[in-house]
Amino acid sequence: MDTLNRELEELIEEVAPSLIDMEELERLVTEDDMLSFGGECFIHDGCRPV
Repeated sequence: MDTLNRELEELIEEVAPSLIDMEELERLVTEDDMLSFGGECFIHDGCRPV
């Protein structure tokens, strides 16, 4: 089922590319969150210190 979903997403992307680059959106939201919290973001797993 995972392969079918991936192929469907690729097909849709070829026919009608998304208006929003989700990776870029995530990067911008993370950057905005870090500015809002003084450089320390504890909301996203990728931002939390190890």
